Amino acid sequence: MQYSNHKFENEIVELDGNNYENCSFRDVVFNYAGGNLEMKDCAMDRFSFQFGGDLANGLHALYQLFGAQGMLQIIGDFTDESAVGEIELNVDR
Repeated sequence: MQYSNHKFENEIVELDGNNYENCSFRDVVFNYAGGNLEMKDCAMDRFSFQFGGDLANGLHALYQLFGAQGMLQIIGDFTDESAVGEIELNVDR
């Protein structure tokens, strides 16, 4: 579904399969299971996430394999523009 110029407040927002443009989010819970998502020019204030489906299973597997620190490093690497297409895990134990 396409949302444009919509204001979301105090609600659960389903991200999978949706497109958001020029929307605002305040005090929302983003529910995400790993499906297609597009966001453009959106504003966010006070939000949380809940994960489901295969994405939740994958995050849990990363936590079991590498602990919280390793999992957060992997997730952080996805936001590093210099690491395009490559993820490397360095965990000191």
